[in-house]
Amino acid sequence: MAALSDTIAAEVASPVPDLLLSGDGVSLEYYDVGPRDGQVVLCLHGLLDSCYHWGQDAHVTGPLVTLGFRVVAASCRGHGGSSKLYDPAMYGNKLVEDQLRLLDALKVDKVHLVGYSMGAEIAIALTVRHPGRVRSLCVCCSGWTESTKPYEDAIFYLKCMKMFWYPCCCPCVCLLAMRCLGSAAPVFDVGAGIALTRSMGALIPIEEDAMKAIAVPVCGIAAEKDPEKVSLERMEGIVPNFTLTVLPKAGHEDAPKHPLYQKTIIEHLQNCMSCI
Repeated sequence: MAALSDTIAAEVASPVPDLLLSGDGVSLEYYDVGPRDGQVVLCLHGLLDSCYHWGQDAHVTGPLVTLGFRVVAASCRGHGGSSKLYDPAMYGNKLVEDQLRLLDALKVDKVHLVGYSMGAEIAIALTVRHPGRVRSLCVCCSGWTESTKPYEDAIFYLKCMKMFWYPCCCPCVCLLAMRCLGSAAPVFDVGAGIALTRSMGALIPIEEDAMKAIAVPVCGIAAEKDPEKVSLERMEGIVPNFTLTVLPKAGHEDAPKHPLYQKTIIEHLQNCMSCI
């Protein structure tokens, strides 16, 4: 691995987010670290998380930059420091469009995509709809999802939180818990989370023919105890050039802490550095 310059090392250790104003007036928080001439890895976080997932939780940003990659990660609308919206019509396909606007603003043509949970579903939608923008794909803890049931289940719990805790106690409790776990991510907005979950039917499911047409190398990472594991197993035999790694004894939430999680992502991207 190449040694990081002092400037890049400081950026990776404490990335200072920028804001991008999207076409519909929504501001997106993102960070962009690493060598300007490096191949770009676009990282997409999960529901109720933020761009900080990739540095603070998954710990992949630093190692990727050390390998010469440029890492870009945005907080999806409704998350982190990005605009909070309460109309489901402001999410759905706009979650994909935001990533394209970000790449265009940064003058980036092609990227390696890495997505966790909801981010994996956004990454798949981006890949099948805009194949010319993607070098490779890595999907973690979600994949070719058949239905929106996980999001429907999430709405129930989010409504309970909003009714009984939010807005008085919930942010303080969540902030304390997240800080104890070492995360720098801002507290999520429950109302925005509910609106987003109601919009996911616009992204999933995806037709089988579209999955079969994916032409880039695809890496899947499934947690052994995760109900979403089946959505990754569905991709075997359908998606060409697909490999699946299962994280032993891991569940959906703790998968990013599993040592194989980081290792698999990094090895996949190293193998794809020559992808056109």
